[in-house]
Amino acid sequence: MEDPEIEEKMLLDYGDCDIDRPQDGREGKSGTIKEEKMEEDKECRQSVWALLPHTCLLQVFRHLRDRDRVRAALVCHHWHHVVRSPSLWRVRTFNFSGRVSRSHRSEMEAAVSFAKSYGRYVEDLEIRFSHPINSLVTRRFQQTMRAFLLALRKNRSRLHTLTIKHLDLDRSAWCRSVRCSLVRSLTYFLRKEGSYLNYMNLRGARFNLQQGLEILEAASAAQQHIHLSRRLGLATLNLEDFFGHSLPVYNNPGFAQVMHRFKGLASLTINYSCLSEQLLEALAVACRGPDNSGSLRSLTVRCSIHEPHSQVIWGSTWANLAKCCPELRVHMYVERILSPDSLRRILLREIPVRSLSLSSCYFSELEWSAMPALTQLAPLYQHNLQRLSLDLNNSHEQVDEELMELILMCRKLVYLKVWAFLSISFLEKLLQSRMEKKCMVKTIKVRIYTNKVETQEEDDQLDEILLRYRPLIDSELNYFAVSYPML
Repeated sequence: MEDPEIEEKMLLDYGDCDIDRPQDGREGKSGTIKEEKMEEDKECRQSVWALLPHTCLLQVFRHLRDRDRVRAALVCHHWHHVVRSPSLWRVRTFNFSGRVSRSHRSEMEAAVSFAKSYGRYVEDLEIRFSHPINSLVTRRFQQTMRAFLLALRKNRSRLHTLTIKHLDLDRSAWCRSVRCSLVRSLTYFLRKEGSYLNYMNLRGARFNLQQGLEILEAASAAQQHIHLSRRLGLATLNLEDFFGHSLPVYNNPGFAQVMHRFKGLASLTINYSCLSEQLLEALAVACRGPDNSGSLRSLTVRCSIHEPHSQVIWGSTWANLAKCCPELRVHMYVERILSPDSLRRILLREIPVRSLSLSSCYFSELEWSAMPALTQLAPLYQHNLQRLSLDLNNSHEQVDEELMELILMCRKLVYLKVWAFLSISFLEKLLQSRMEKKCMVKTIKVRIYTNKVETQEEDDQLDEILLRYRPLIDSELNYFAVSYPML
């Protein structure tokens, strides 16, 4: 509805512009009419904000905070109508602090008020809760989430994406009753309102096994009948650190059974502690389309020394998944697993790896060697590898030649990130090979470790290389190189 005063001004303007209006013949009124018209034009110029088109006001209101939008809605009927536009409230992010303060408590209350007023418009929701310090904060957060999700459900919101990051439910600040209440609220919401979800990210939740399976069962139950309405189901699922660190999820067949219910997954992120032959077989069946073309295109697996990773998975199971999903790309991230035998058990030839990341962090052991990974394991993926990230504390051995040979071997490699003890000449050889088209790397990020405190000499050499290959770097590369003292 438009403002009546604006409509009246518009009618007066059109009336003053009417050339067929009858004249009374008295010239004395002509000056008065001109003065009135000038005053009306001045008022119209002053109210230009009220006459802005709907689209322009939307662009302005998108840059305002919630409290400013509420105030703008009180200006006139037109602005009130614009503020109530669903497009202004579709994407929302709430950051809740784990500290105790009145301002943080008011933030939680404001989130509930928002859900009651504008919850029906929200489609993309992200909630972050960082580092709770005690049980009082977690209880407030749990009560806020219960009221927030209840308001969304009453408003019949249709969430398309849901992100709840870093709950860290295995921390001591979460008592058992609060943790169970939060899981109960989230489970009930997903079961009732999760049918429209196509993206769900619960990274860092740290559920125990039973609670994690309850959450996944609720989400899968909401997706069971979406094919009847011809809507897309859950396509992206991020379960990185979804379970606690020490849980060997691969030993529980319940995880593979519940993952079998997610039909049409396109992207999945999990920890290696969740990976099993039963899971790969379940994904091969669940992601198989009607024309035998698998829907799963991206599988990200993160493996850490702190998690169980002793399970045995046969290469034939990976080959079967790759056959059912021809467009599958696997991204492997391995952190601080340095034993060659463990790496051989994890990095199998049959895995269609497109991205590989190996990190030793700051671990240092003279008996450890990066050679098996560079000369035996990484070359297994030379025909498909596109991204390679290495973080090696190899102060006791040189890997320049082996690394250069690996780069030249991988013809599809476009992204290279290396943090290691390297010579400056390695970087020069790499840029020269790129100039001669011996490799097709487009992004080069190199941190050269050194045992020196002062790195001025290395920095000068890097500057010389940068000047020498400036045309190549500016025109074709995303380039970063720096020396870094590792003491």
